Amino acid sequence: MSARLAMLLLRELAYKGGKAKLRYLKVYRTILEWGGGNYAAYILSRLKDGSLIRIEGNYIVLTTNIQPSNPTRLEREAREMLIKGV
Repeated sequence: MSARLAMLLLRELAYKGGKAKLRYLKVYRTILEWGGGNYAAYILSRLKDGSLIRIEGNYIVLTTNIQPSNPTRLEREAREMLIKGV
């Protein structure tokens, strides 16, 4: 499940132009609310370890090419995954 959530987060970040503050990403906020802070940190650390993102101060930056998608739909998918997983 965390791999799918990570992909949703990457696709929303691509939609935002590849650079955004975490608090502005709907998928990240959904993961925080439904999965908790530890789970959100785990997903971010996996993405960072895989060199898919990097952290620049308060910003998260996409380091690969990802096909963007509608962030509202991505948020809904993330919430549904987290509810089913709990």
